[in-house]
Amino acid sequence: MAAGDFSTVRDLAIAVNLAERHVSRQLRLAYLAPQVLKRLVYKRDVTAITVMQLTECALLSWQEQEIRVFGEAG
Repeated sequence: MAAGDFSTVRDLAIAVNLAERHVSRQLRLAYLAPQVLKRLVYKRDVTAITVMQLTECALLSWQEQEIRVFGEAG
């Protein structure tokens, strides 16, 4: 979407043949704090949070995200 190939989430969902709601939820992961992503992807820190809960965390501040996902900051 950032590249301008799709103007709406619906357009993207149709192009990738997925439900609009699913695509919208997955796009929220782009708003996770860099530190949260780094700990999940590179450090492979273990967390007991679901993907659905993780997408909801994107609405929080970056510090709050880290506390919600890992139980503490940095």
